[in-house]
Amino acid sequence: MLSRQIDDYVNIATEVRTLLAQLGSGHIASAAYETAWVARLAPQFPEFEASLEWLRQNQHPDGTWGGAVFHAHDRFLSTLAALVALKSVGQHPRDPRRIQRGEDALWRVVGKLSKDDHDTVGFPLLSAALTQQAAALGLDVPTPPIRFAKAYQKKVNALLNAPDRDLRTNPLVYSLEGLLDALTPHDNVFEANHSISVSPSATAAFLLKYPNRNGALGYLQETLMTNSDGGMAQFNPLDVYEVAWALNHLRIAGAISPDDPIVRDLLDFLARRWSPQAGATTSTYSLTYESDNTSAVFTLLRWGGYDVSGDVFYYYEMDDHFACYRGETNPSVSAMIRTLAALRFNDDHPDYRRWVGKIVDFLHKSDQNGSFWTDKWHISPYYVTSIALNALRGIDEALARTRLKWILRTQNDDGGWGYYGTSTPEETAYCLEGLIQWDQTVERVPPTLIEDAARYLRRHTDFDQLVPLWIGKTIYTPTNIVKAAILGALFAYENWKVK
Repeated sequence: MLSRQIDDYVNIATEVRTLLAQLGSGHIASAAYETAWVARLAPQFPEFEASLEWLRQNQHPDGTWGGAVFHAHDRFLSTLAALVALKSVGQHPRDPRRIQRGEDALWRVVGKLSKDDHDTVGFPLLSAALTQQAAALGLDVPTPPIRFAKAYQKKVNALLNAPDRDLRTNPLVYSLEGLLDALTPHDNVFEANHSISVSPSATAAFLLKYPNRNGALGYLQETLMTNSDGGMAQFNPLDVYEVAWALNHLRIAGAISPDDPIVRDLLDFLARRWSPQAGATTSTYSLTYESDNTSAVFTLLRWGGYDVSGDVFYYYEMDDHFACYRGETNPSVSAMIRTLAALRFNDDHPDYRRWVGKIVDFLHKSDQNGSFWTDKWHISPYYVTSIALNALRGIDEALARTRLKWILRTQNDDGGWGYYGTSTPEETAYCLEGLIQWDQTVERVPPTLIEDAARYLRRHTDFDQLVPLWIGKTIYTPTNIVKAAILGALFAYENWKVK
């Protein structure tokens, strides 16, 4: 792991080469929610005692479980899952005290759920199921308020009433642990790697109900080994997503070339997983296609000279926006912006202007404060706002300048950016990447801001200490993608210095 200051072009280039060799492994740090579901298997499968111990060692001082940054939905769901696990199978003398502290914490957190900009994935389904399980165990927990409850119930009913019961292509399969009571052992839910939608928690939940699925046990044992601390990652594997998004950060920075043999191998990997009709999924072992990943892969393949058509975006086109995935409850601003960025690589498409107009109209309608957007896939507005600078360049620079001003005016004294009060390397990398692009392609940015940001990043390159900011079922970090963003920003800065 990188834990020293990176302060010259040669060192950065070396780290980029090291990272390229790691892409596809899909490393994600342990998360309390996933770990809690797997820990419940410990009585049948003793190797998961390590997951139970992980929960004991990772309760926050306030009694909650979850990410380092307080996000109410993350803390609520993670704590609820941990309490059910400890109450179900925990036998340590101090577990009752841990449980009591967690119960108290939930009553404090529940009132803060409405303050989050966005829910975590599947929250209506997962929180309801876990609340029922907690009550059945005698736990004293509050019932959370649910946004989008009717929309979720409609989707659940459609899924369960489908005649073929092939659940793998429905995005709800990722949250299948919330549907345990409706499952049968004959439902078609498993992928070729014996996971349910590359989700350890969904797979563990199935094993709790039907413990004779040996392939699923092997998948969870393998996932347990990817993190040495006994915790479980939120996804395994997330290979397509990791390769595409990491390469895009490095491409933007000018740190890679499509002619580089290792980059070409990674591009070939993406090309083999490309569907001309629907684009790309997040994993080799997933059947859920989504526009965010499709846009990232499309951009890279066009950059690399592959013959892929923008017709793929018809699959995601709705009346007034582009969906991130079919059947979603609410649109994603970042998916729209990433689609706009991808369309720049196919500006001769017959529907290019119409599509661009549709996306820009949506972005204006979604502009609630005149300064930044929030997004359902990331808890920091810097993530979605920074990528908009380049996507809107030459298309709607007036809108882009309102985002630029917010970034420029919110830099912290230490040179970094952080929406939750403290600067983080990830948020700083996004802002530095966007500012350098704007400086080089549109107009000059005050150089001291760029220099201060680079100085902050150089001092904060310990990738073992990344703060989870990405929204899944709870909050997580796709480690190699964030590494690529940080290294790419530093690489771009070194080039910026000499121009």
